[in-house]
Amino acid sequence: MKIARRPSSHCALREGFTLVELLVVISIIVLLLTMTAITVNFSRDSERVVGAALQVQSFLSGARDRAIHAKEPRGVRFFLDSNNFRAITAMAYIDPAEYWSGGDAKGVAIRLERPDLNGDNVADSASVTIVAGNTQNQWWQLKRRGLLFDGLRIRIPKGPTGTWYTISTQLIDLTNPPPEAQYLVLQTPYVDPGISSPRTVDAFNGAGPTDYELELPPRILPMDPVRLPLNTIIDLDGSKVPQAWRPLSAAGGSSSGNFEYSQFMDVVFSPKGSIVGGAAAGGVIQFYICDQQDSIALKEQFVLNDISYLTPNPTLPPGAPASLKFSSNGLDLPTAKVMLFNQFVTGTRFIPTLAIRSSSATWLPDYPDTNPYLVRDRRIVTLFTQTGAVSSHPVFMSDFDFDGIENDPMYFAETGRSGQ
Repeated sequence: MKIARRPSSHCALREGFTLVELLVVISIIVLLLTMTAITVNFSRDSERVVGAALQVQSFLSGARDRAIHAKEPRGVRFFLDSNNFRAITAMAYIDPAEYWSGGDAKGVAIRLERPDLNGDNVADSASVTIVAGNTQNQWWQLKRRGLLFDGLRIRIPKGPTGTWYTISTQLIDLTNPPPEAQYLVLQTPYVDPGISSPRTVDAFNGAGPTDYELELPPRILPMDPVRLPLNTIIDLDGSKVPQAWRPLSAAGGSSSGNFEYSQFMDVVFSPKGSIVGGAAAGGVIQFYICDQQDSIALKEQFVLNDISYLTPNPTLPPGAPASLKFSSNGLDLPTAKVMLFNQFVTGTRFIPTLAIRSSSATWLPDYPDTNPYLVRDRRIVTLFTQTGAVSSHPVFMSDFDFDGIENDPMYFAETGRSGQ
């Protein structure tokens, strides 16, 4: 008879792990997951901005290809974000603009005048900046229908011999019935200073050009606007865009009260592939694309804390609000400082450097020197208006005066070099 032998203790089978071993393994897994999530999030943040830049570049190139293929003008309209009043978040393709002209029974459509802001029949400026018309031109009706707005162009006189001017519609009041006399404002003075005295309102004493044509806005093609990737924007304060798109237009030396960017920002390509219309005036358009979190908060701190060195303080237009916002949920900012900020970004670009330390950038008080504000990825999309070529480059980092703002951010875009 065989006797069963009990297995020795060292041969006994293990039935599981101890609690300590489980805790160690779980801790290691959590640590690895955390490190992976941080790496993936950083990569996704960078890829979102790069993807947004490629989307803008592709959309502009697509409009150019459509214009060349159809042998008709085609373009892109950029839409302001509904919450950020100084940023673009969507685009759509557009058809070419139509033209409008009018006049009375004698064929007299317009009269060129000097500004008379006080209504005393004495010109307040020698510059010819007022286009006077009547109800036959239907400018009041066009504005009410949304077909006439700031930033459109008028050609005086009508036809190929005329010159294009960007207009403001601030003198057309839709809160009252259409008056017999209606006025458009030229954002740059008429090329001919007139034949009358500089103090006379009528610049040509009843003579001068009498016909014109208005370039009405293009028609949006039947498709949904394309939105940029989540939390990415075209920051207009860091971009180089046509003057007609920017805030703070002027009329006769006084501010118009236009504190926000235009609601109609159109880039139109000709059948030859070049840019035509008002967007072609600057020679080059540069879109600054960034993460939305780096946009509003930094501007608010800059305006509230360091805008005072920009002098002199502007004179507010009649009826201007006491404060403004950069976004729907932003801080209330003094209107005068916002106007100064508009002037600041017209001559330079509000593009923050990669790491901002409050020891040098005093306008960023909430971030101590030992913990700088780290800016996310940024890109520049450049559109050359003479050729229609589009390119994308990183921002050139060169904050040599340590004020928190890049000094030459468009260097790569302008020279064609690539960042290392």
